[in-house]
Amino acid sequence: MRTRVLKLAATALLASAGLQAQQAPGSTTAASPAPVDRAAVLREVAIAHGMLRGLGYNDATTTAQYQATGTQYIVGQSFKPGGPWPATKLTKYNVWINYAVPGMRIDLERTNPDGPAQGGGGLPFAAPQRQILVVGGTRAWNETMLPGGPATPAIGQERDRAVQIWMLPQGVVKAARMAGDKLVVGMEGTRLTLTFPLPEPASNYVEKVRLDERKLVEHVEVVVDNPVLGDTKLEADYENYKDPDLSDIPFPFHIVQRLGGFPILDITLKSARMYNPYVVVPTPDNVEQAYVANAPDPQAKVDVQKAGTGVYFVTGASHNSLAVEFKDYAVVIEGPLNDARSNAVIAETHKLIPNKPIRYLVNTHNHFDHLGGVRGYVAEGATVITDDRNRDFYQHVVLAPQSRTLSPDRLSQRPFAPTGPGQLMLQTFSDNYTISDGNQTIELYQVEGLNHSDNMTIAYLPKAKLLVSADMGGPPPAGSPAPANVPNNSIVLYHNIKRLKLDVVTHAPIHGPSGPQAEFDRIVGPAAARTPLQGGG
Repeated sequence: MRTRVLKLAATALLASAGLQAQQAPGSTTAASPAPVDRAAVLREVAIAHGMLRGLGYNDATTTAQYQATGTQYIVGQSFKPGGPWPATKLTKYNVWINYAVPGMRIDLERTNPDGPAQGGGGLPFAAPQRQILVVGGTRAWNETMLPGGPATPAIGQERDRAVQIWMLPQGVVKAARMAGDKLVVGMEGTRLTLTFPLPEPASNYVEKVRLDERKLVEHVEVVVDNPVLGDTKLEADYENYKDPDLSDIPFPFHIVQRLGGFPILDITLKSARMYNPYVVVPTPDNVEQAYVANAPDPQAKVDVQKAGTGVYFVTGASHNSLAVEFKDYAVVIEGPLNDARSNAVIAETHKLIPNKPIRYLVNTHNHFDHLGGVRGYVAEGATVITDDRNRDFYQHVVLAPQSRTLSPDRLSQRPFAPTGPGQLMLQTFSDNYTISDGNQTIELYQVEGLNHSDNMTIAYLPKAKLLVSADMGGPPPAGSPAPANVPNNSIVLYHNIKRLKLDVVTHAPIHGPSGPQAEFDRIVGPAAARTPLQGGG
C-alpha cells in the first residue's frame, strides 16, 4: 500500500512542481511550468523517509542512532603529494543524532590498515586509537573515554561537524524544510534534486541532494572550506536502505563520503535505531564558558625561545616554526595549519627581526597540517622552498588562485599576474639546497627511507648545530626511560643524521620541545642499531 501511495504521489509531484512541461496538440510553444509547490515536494520526500506520522502528517523523527564498521581515511596525510589519503580500519563507529536540538556524537575506534602503512596521521598506530567527536548547536568539543566524559573545546570545528547532521537522509529533509523559500527543486536527468542553504552554524554552506526513484536520498554534496584545497566538494552516497527497527523509517546501511574526490569514509552499518532512541547532547560547562568568553584561537598563541644567534624557536601551539635572521632578510621554517597561525608567526617574526622582509618559507613536507599556512607567507611576499616532488601539487592546488569564497585568505585577496602565485612563489630542489649570506646558513636535505612522506625535508643550521625536523620525534626530557618501542620515524631520522654526517647538538622539532642530540642518541640509537635504513622513500 505504501509503495502505491508513493507512486501516485510521484506523478502528482512532477505536475505540481512544474517539472513536466505540457504542450497542447499542434502547438509549437510549450506551456509555462506551474510554480513549484515546495511543501508538496518535501511532504512526499518526508513520507518516503518514514518521518511523517498521524493524520496531520507531523514530523515525528527527532533522534537516531547507528553502529557501523569500515574504513576511515586520514585527510591530507598522503604519502605522495596529491595522492589518496591513508586508510585506517574502523573497528567501531557509533553515532548518535538529535535533530530537534541539533547535535551529534561520533564515538570511533580505529586501527592500522592491513599491510604496510604509508602516510601520516600517526600511522602506524602503536595501539587502537579512540576519538569522541561532538557538536551540539553552535558548540563543538572532543570527549575522552566515555560519552559525557571530560571535554575539550574544539572551537572552529562546529561548522564542519554540524554539516554531518544535515547530510544524513532524515537531516536532509529537515534542513530543506528550514530553508523555506530558499529551497530550489530541480531535476538531474530523471532524478529529483533539492538545493538549499544549511542552518547555523553552517549557514554559508549550500547543500545539493539527489533523490532516487523512491524519493530516498542517494547523493548529497556540499562545498566546504579547507585551508589547503579552498572551496572543496564534500560528497556522500547512500545505498542499501533497510528498515532496521521495524519503525517504517528506512536508513542506508552503506555510506561513502569523499572530499575533493578522495574517499574519507566507507562504512557498513551493523545496526540502527531510527524511531527516537534517547539521545541528548548537552554542552559541557567548560565548553560553554570557552565560547562565551570568546576564547582566542589556541593556534594563534606564540611563545619564543632563542635557539642561537639570530635564531628563534617559535612555539605556543600544536606546531612550531623557526625564524632565522639573515643580513638583509628573514627565513621562516614551516608554515603550518592555516592563515591564523601564519599571521601570528609572521607578526612575531617582524618583532624579532625588524625591518627585514621574510624572503623564504621552508616547507618540510606535503601534509595539510604542515602546509596549510604557506599561502599566508606567499601573501607576505615570501617564496616557498620545498622538495621538487611537491611542485605540481603546490602550483596547481596549494598556491593556485582557485575559488576561496567561503573563507577568503590573504593570498586570495591579493592581485596576481595571469601566471598566478603558484608560478611566481615556489622554489623546489632535489637532494639538497642551501640558503646562505656568508654568515648565516640553512642547509636543506631530503630524507631517505621514510614511510610517512616521500618528500620530507630536514633543515640544519651549521652555525647553531641545530636540526629542524617534522613528524620524526625529538629528544625526550633528560633522564626519561627508553620506551618499549621506538617509533620507526625516529629511527629513520637517526639514520639520516648519520648518513648526512650532520654535527647536531640540538633538535628543534616542529612538534614538541627542543632538546639535546645526546638524549636522542641515547633513546633512539640502540633501536636504530637493530633496524637498518630501508633505502630511499
